[in-house]
Amino acid sequence: MQKSQCFSVLCSIYQGEQADYLNEAFESLYIQTLPATEVVVVHDGPLTDALYSVIDNWKHKLPLKEVILDENVGLGEALNQGLKACSYDLVARFDSDDINTPDRFEKQIEFMKENPNVDLITSNIGEFQTTVGDISSFRNVPCSNNELTKLARYRNPINHVAVVFKKSAVLEVGSYKDLYFMEDYYLWIRMIGAGKNLASIDKSLVHVRIGNGMHKKRKGLKYIGSEYELFKIKMRYKLTGFFDGAFIFCLRLLPRLLPSTILKVLYTRLRSKG
Repeated sequence: MQKSQCFSVLCSIYQGEQADYLNEAFESLYIQTLPATEVVVVHDGPLTDALYSVIDNWKHKLPLKEVILDENVGLGEALNQGLKACSYDLVARFDSDDINTPDRFEKQIEFMKENPNVDLITSNIGEFQTTVGDISSFRNVPCSNNELTKLARYRNPINHVAVVFKKSAVLEVGSYKDLYFMEDYYLWIRMIGAGKNLASIDKSLVHVRIGNGMHKKRKGLKYIGSEYELFKIKMRYKLTGFFDGAFIFCLRLLPRLLPSTILKVLYTRLRSKG
């Protein structure tokens, strides 16, 4: 691989992950048309024997680089520790239960090389319940920095599981910071505030598993607390004023108060509309 194409891939794993899903995610890395130079895997605390077994089985197939944390610290801090271990400025994120399309890295790394002014690129994602390849909905985002910035007022503008970013740009704005289930959204807002250039490819390059109780994680007092902090953060970075920000906060708060069954239906319908 040419030096100009060298890049790291980063994920975090904790003991609650399913081993067979991790195996499928690693398989999707293995068949990439542009393989990763290194795959940095953070152990966010002790793992299960099944997860250790999957990691061991892939060590001779993938360029794994393990970062082992003694205790569970949460996704944001685990990614911070993993980011420190990444050897290259271009870093691609992936989740341990998602499937990357075979051409994902080739398309995104090529885009970053051809557009050196871009600090982060994402893509659309397809979503499936449990069967890989059985896509039921999409989460589409705009392609231009201007449109992504506008979208950030209302919702997370970046599909985190499909990003490739410059490590230097992320570190410059303070990397991941604690905000329950919204560490990535907070990071993108700070990148926007710092004038970083964001972009997206209008193609689904990652298939995301949503039949794992995802909608249940989007409820509760801690999530509502994060929404309130996000409301203040958006004002601080001048994405919103008080009144429009408060209106958006109320709109985002409503689903957090609904029963899980209704939230699941709403979530699926919104996703299907992109």
